[in-house]
Amino acid sequence: MSNLLTSITGLKAAQRALETVQHNISNVNTEGYSRQRVEQGTMPANLTGSGYIGQGVNVTNVTRSYDQFVNKQLSSSLSAFGEADRYHRMAAQVDNIMADPSTGISPVMNRFFNSINEVANDPSSVPARQVMLSEAEILTESFNAMSGRFDTLRTQNNNDMIGMVKDINSYATAIAELNLQISQSLGSSQGTKQPNDLLDQQDALIAKLSEIVNVTALPQQNGMSSIFIGNGQALVLDGSTSTFTMMQSKFDLNRLEVGLVTKTGVMEITSQLSGGSLVGALRFRDEVLDPAQQKLGRVAVGLAMEVNTLHESGRDLNGEAGEAFFSFASGIPVVENPLNGGNASVTVEFKTPSAAGELDFSDYRLEFVGPDYTLMRMRDKQVTTLTATETGVGTNIFTLSSPSGLPGINITVDQNLGAASGGDQFLIRPTYTAAQKIGVNIDDPRKIAAATEGTPATPAPGDNRNALKMAELANQLIMVGGKASFNDAYNEVVADVGTSTRAGKLRSSAQETMLNQAKGARESLAGVNLDEEAANLIKFQQAYQASAQAISVARSLFDTLIGALR
Repeated sequence: MSNLLTSITGLKAAQRALETVQHNISNVNTEGYSRQRVEQGTMPANLTGSGYIGQGVNVTNVTRSYDQFVNKQLSSSLSAFGEADRYHRMAAQVDNIMADPSTGISPVMNRFFNSINEVANDPSSVPARQVMLSEAEILTESFNAMSGRFDTLRTQNNNDMIGMVKDINSYATAIAELNLQISQSLGSSQGTKQPNDLLDQQDALIAKLSEIVNVTALPQQNGMSSIFIGNGQALVLDGSTSTFTMMQSKFDLNRLEVGLVTKTGVMEITSQLSGGSLVGALRFRDEVLDPAQQKLGRVAVGLAMEVNTLHESGRDLNGEAGEAFFSFASGIPVVENPLNGGNASVTVEFKTPSAAGELDFSDYRLEFVGPDYTLMRMRDKQVTTLTATETGVGTNIFTLSSPSGLPGINITVDQNLGAASGGDQFLIRPTYTAAQKIGVNIDDPRKIAAATEGTPATPAPGDNRNALKMAELANQLIMVGGKASFNDAYNEVVADVGTSTRAGKLRSSAQETMLNQAKGARESLAGVNLDEEAANLIKFQQAYQASAQAISVARSLFDTLIGALR
């Protein structure tokens, strides 16, 4: 009888092992699946006169191949690669736009200045003047088109970030549901048996979440995993989740930030995030897209201001005073913080005459701290204190100044509708939309002011001195504090984007290598090896057959014994 029981336990153990091997083979291509194995232990021996006689085998557990450190490394590598890959792919699109000869600004700008030279060579030629107007139109349209493509990329990036946050919430909900299932399964076995497949699903969801944003997973005693994001913001606690959303900036509705929904409202947590494709998208916007658009706008407005200054000082073919050649918004966009408590209004304009060399590409935040104002350069958070001086007694209109001067702009505060309150803020965007708004102001080639002298009564059609001055602008070091020409300033933007793209590519490649190593480490630990499983299949099949044969022998002996007693 003892031999029969021993054989039955061996049969059952072999059967469980075969079932587990078959489960492994079936899930060889299942993402996140961890190889499982049957753990066996000997049954308590039975004491007889001949000594302790074994009672067979007992299946103690079915475990998965798992290492917390390996999984943590994989999660970190997924986050790092997700960030680097997203940053590089988006930066490459800006690089392609700016460096492409068919869409780049440099060749178009060169043709425009060449057309001014042609007018200087023959200032009375209307066809030459028409070519200059045509080239100017092409140049402004190129600025407009490039700025428009940047806006398209920004919209794409925003939509992708919205989708990522939706995925974060979706994965969080799924993890919370799994937490409850895992806890219930563990409770059913008093915590002695692990629900391996559910735990694999949990790990797979955490891995997908890590691709979007870096998270910290803390396993609990009850089998649940608490998921934290950013600087300790809870995403999943047991069976409950927090909700994340994309929120519009109070200064720019097209600028999205990551927010956490709380009982009192939405709290911005963008600066607390790290890793993942979401952070890669945010870095691309802040480090590549926005600076490229701002620097492009600086070239556009600088060119327009300098050409206009000379053009307005000259005389056209009819002897009339020159008009502004380019149209652009002299009034700089100012966005008021909707939470401002005061009623003061702020007006900002470009300095006249032209101060193109003083222009910075950054946005600025003006804040009233009473009685003075502070001006923060947003690209590097540099703060300058400004003094308010009333333009006249009782006017309630104040000009702001600094000993070091303002960056090519004039700031005026009007308090006729009410004073400013402490903490009131205004966002000033000198160059952000400048490339989008530039255009050609004149449509009559005769109005090109190529001459320096002349009157309607005595025009000077052969005077080319003003055209020569405008043509010379091409090579003058006007931009970036008198250190760069217009082409130099544009090429600097192209070079900056190219450098960021190359650095992004190198980082992406390095992180991809590390990710592959992390995947390889997990695969060697937890992956299903079909050759190994095939060998196990044969081994456990033979064990099953041997136990079955032992049962058959035990039955035969038992039948013989019963027959002998009749």
